[in-house]
Amino acid sequence: MLTSPDVTKALISAKQRGVDVAVVADHQGNLQGGAARAGQHALTLLARAGIPTRTVKAYAIHHDKFMVIDGKAVETGSYNYTAAAARNNSENALVVWNDADLAEQYLNHWQSRWEKGQAFKPSY
Repeated sequence: MLTSPDVTKALISAKQRGVDVAVVADHQGNLQGGAARAGQHALTLLARAGIPTRTVKAYAIHHDKFMVIDGKAVETGSYNYTAAAARNNSENALVVWNDADLAEQYLNHWQSRWEKGQAFKPSY
């Protein structure tokens, strides 16, 4: 899920600085159920900021949580990009620096999920 205002703001700020930012998110977790309002709001802000955003319905849960930075660093772990993860949960995250081969594998995986997703279209 992507409901953290801080993460949303950071992604928009990165986009405004010229960073290539794109987001693939779980459809159900962000647009249906308990977190739907916060997830939809975050995705709407991203899309309105010009960040390509897609949601994936192909899996029961699109549970991937990772970032690829500059084609050579990967951040991954259990951490959902939510306020609860930042404040209340026991989470883990791993950052691997300077490993272009690993980053490429994650980018290939990301691309396969991007292709299965549908463009998010804000409703407001």
